[in-house]
Amino acid sequence: MNKKTYLYLLQGGLIASLLIVFLVFKDLLFPFITSKQLVFNILMEILLVFWLVFIWRFPAYRPKKNFITFGLLAYFTAILISCIVSVNFGLSFWGNAERMLGFFHLFHFLIFYLILITVFRTWREWRALLISSVIIATAVSIIGLIGKDVYSTIGNTAYVSGYLIFNIYFCLILFGRSRYQVWRWLYFLPVVIMLIEFWTCHTSGAIIGLFLSVLLLFFLLGISHTHRRWRRTALIIFLIAILGVVILFSQYRAPWFQDSFLRNLTFQKATFQTRLISWKGAAADFKNHPILGTGFGNYAIIFDKHFDPKFFNYATTETYFDRAHNNLIDIISTTGLLGLLAYLSIFAAVLYYLIKKFKANGGRAGVNDPGAQRNLEIIIIIALLAAYFVQNLAVFDSLVTYIGLMIILGFIYCLTDNFTESETEKATDEKHRWEPTILVILALGATILIYQSNIKPWQMFQGVISGYREVYSGEIISGITTYQSALSGTPLDHDGRTTLVNLISANPNLLSSLSAIQAKNVLDYAIFLAEKNVASNPQDSLRQMQLAQILDTAARFSYQAYQDPIKFEIYSNLALEAIDKSIDASPGRVPVYLVKAQMLLISGREEEAIETVEYAINLNQQYYEGYCRLAQFYVLMKDEEKVKAPLASCLKLGGENSIDSSALLMKAIAYYSDQKDYQHALILTERMASYYSNQPEVWFGLAKLYLLTGDKIRSQSAINQALNLDPELKDKWAEFLKVKE
Repeated sequence: MNKKTYLYLLQGGLIASLLIVFLVFKDLLFPFITSKQLVFNILMEILLVFWLVFIWRFPAYRPKKNFITFGLLAYFTAILISCIVSVNFGLSFWGNAERMLGFFHLFHFLIFYLILITVFRTWREWRALLISSVIIATAVSIIGLIGKDVYSTIGNTAYVSGYLIFNIYFCLILFGRSRYQVWRWLYFLPVVIMLIEFWTCHTSGAIIGLFLSVLLLFFLLGISHTHRRWRRTALIIFLIAILGVVILFSQYRAPWFQDSFLRNLTFQKATFQTRLISWKGAAADFKNHPILGTGFGNYAIIFDKHFDPKFFNYATTETYFDRAHNNLIDIISTTGLLGLLAYLSIFAAVLYYLIKKFKANGGRAGVNDPGAQRNLEIIIIIALLAAYFVQNLAVFDSLVTYIGLMIILGFIYCLTDNFTESETEKATDEKHRWEPTILVILALGATILIYQSNIKPWQMFQGVISGYREVYSGEIISGITTYQSALSGTPLDHDGRTTLVNLISANPNLLSSLSAIQAKNVLDYAIFLAEKNVASNPQDSLRQMQLAQILDTAARFSYQAYQDPIKFEIYSNLALEAIDKSIDASPGRVPVYLVKAQMLLISGREEEAIETVEYAINLNQQYYEGYCRLAQFYVLMKDEEKVKAPLASCLKLGGENSIDSSALLMKAIAYYSDQKDYQHALILTERMASYYSNQPEVWFGLAKLYLLTGDKIRSQSAINQALNLDPELKDKWAEFLKVKE
């Protein structure tokens, strides 16, 4: 192939890769992530074949020595080293389906960067790339604004926000470079659309990042613009903005402030507090792995080990962090000082080149001459990187932000060459007789890699989703066969295994439609999968708990289906052994103790069960779940007197929605009704109605309590529901109304 063919192929391939943001294949596990990353991998591996031959054929196009490239290579090397010493090599190297951020997947962004700096050399080429990115980002924004999900085709509002930051600044670069004084203002149309979507996402870290970057932009203009008037104006805007923020946030105690979104931009936000707890754990663990970290992608080990029970004061869901939600902390925790220094070297190199270029252009920014215009562009780039850096202090990178980062790094790389082709124009198109052979060999290698590392995981993800649907719909044997076929040994099988283990543990009633032998085989297979997951990382608290839960399910089934106390005891002991390992890995995690207490109670070890729950309560006395579980235990033990105190604490702390025991609900409703505490009785009856919506007596009781608490409208609605289910309650209701009068 000639030079132009290679260039068009590689340039077109990179532009086409931007369209991957639209891909969401619902038949894949974690479709918003896997759909994009697997296709991106395949495309980059194909382009890599042509890129390698291209730079071999045309040496003038080979990437030059550059500190940015060296920084990237150093960072990827640090990640690879951390994989080798990792507590879980598989997770470090391959990642998981939910994130797809293992070394293997990240390496494809390095390929993207290397191809980018090779084949994009002129402003015309860069303009095509940036315009393509902006058009696609605008379409993503429109889909988010008019569609049912604000996260559009990306699947996470934090990812969307980071993605839009890059493209908003790309518009500014395009605006500054445009030669058409009138038409260039059209670049602000996509900016407006993207800003509306950006604000709708309400991602606190990204909002702060973008705002601070704009402040930095005005500050830099204020100290470097060629015109004094513009310098003064920029500095005045900068100071007014700071003063406005100070005045605004000085009112953080005011009711209007607490009820507004502004509260989410303060340290009071619950997610900030949970992340602060996470970061303190990372700091405490740093001394254990200062140089190389725990292994890239293995932050969950640190988080679990130092989990603080106070976490539940701010959140009761999403309590497992596999990322620090702070890029710097995540890097230093999992790749150590080596990884952090390598990462920071990238941005040190960027600043070195930008400052050097800024000085070479005259040291002033403006629109009077080409040098000042280029410096204005440099200020925009610095502001963009500041926004990216700040927002990543509260989140982590994803496919869309990695692509944005590689584009801007590649753009900075090419700024040093002033977008001239120079010696590349001299590259000849003379054919080389070994070129077809090398292309074929590399293509065969890429085909094998694509199949093993992308197609097989793709098939596994599809098979897992298909198997899950079959099992959940009652076609259990067929579903298990589908699972067995899908889980064929790909590096990401652990995610597929987890789906079946959790499904059976959460829905043991599915086994009731099977014969005893079939059910045993299903349970044995699920246990085998859970054990395989644990084997790859015994320190993983979550995986140990999942193993414990499926073993506990097998224990209960052995007793209920077989009446086999020996197997029950064997499975129970294994479950308790696994849950103890889960606790050892995360000693501050309250719910794991409650899982253990449930197992102990079922095993007849009531005293140990109560002691375990009480220990869990003492870990965090403001967390309702322990009290609710203790009250439930006392109901099961028929110790009605001891139910009252933990039940009161459960309701006082707002734990009524965690009560899933009908026996506890009925006893509690009766108790509070007898005490004429109708408000508490009403709360519990509403919970009962959410579980037993087809029971007329429940709606009848709810109608009474609504009336007793003065809510006639809801009372009428509830009694209508009761009478629809059982018309014979009409006389009973009339009798109640007479007594009440």
